[in-house]
Amino acid sequence: RVVQDAQRIMDIINQWYLSPDKEYVLSGTVHLQATPSVCVAMSNTLIFELQKKYPALSVFLHDTTPQHMLQLISNTAVNIGICSYSQEKEAAFLEEARHRELNVEPLIEDQRCVMLSAKNPLSQKEMLTTDDLRTLTLAYYSDMSDDISEFYRKYFNPERCFRLDSRESILQLVAEDGAAAIYPEMTTRSSYFIRSGLIKPVPVDNTRVQTKITYYLIYPDLKNLSLNEICMLDIIREQFTCCLTKGQACDCTE
Repeated sequence: RVVQDAQRIMDIINQWYLSPDKEYVLSGTVHLQATPSVCVAMSNTLIFELQKKYPALSVFLHDTTPQHMLQLISNTAVNIGICSYSQEKEAAFLEEARHRELNVEPLIEDQRCVMLSAKNPLSQKEMLTTDDLRTLTLAYYSDMSDDISEFYRKYFNPERCFRLDSRESILQLVAEDGAAAIYPEMTTRSSYFIRSGLIKPVPVDNTRVQTKITYYLIYPDLKNLSLNEICMLDIIREQFTCCLTKGQACDCTE
């Protein structure tokens, strides 16, 4: 009864702070978790702008694999996640989120592209075929739970691959034309390798290979979130799409 009464009191107080005539100043800490590519895109855009606008707020951005996202939101203090899943795993993801009583909101659609060195002749093509992929060696994560990249592995050179421990190591190898990689196009465009022209993202014929993905915002019941986290959800809804499509934060943090 004490817990239930306390929760009702906190709900009332939260409504005071979030009412239209009140301004809640973000301060303290808030934790977010996202996949590696999303982390890089957000730190270059949204997180950077938030730190300038709210200097009293410390944002902790945690790099998490899609396979561990729902479990961590359910079992740790990091309550907000942004993730994408391949089409063949999307139904299982949504079912597990429902089972864990987590809210899931679609944010924006993207597509996975093959990242190629600008030195590679295939980087000049408008679209790659499955025959093109067979000539390329895939580089992806050494984490054995990376079943997303493993799904695409079958389309590439079957004789060898490179398994590296970080996104930057993979992109460095790609820039040197030592391998190819497959990443979401929007979240990778902010990478230095892309912006400098060292790497070019090339789409794949999606009638033969599933490349479309959706980014989802994941969080528990609002009663389990702090005011900072509730405000952060609204900021992500407003700005995430703009950050990805334009590669910079929007001026909508008011």
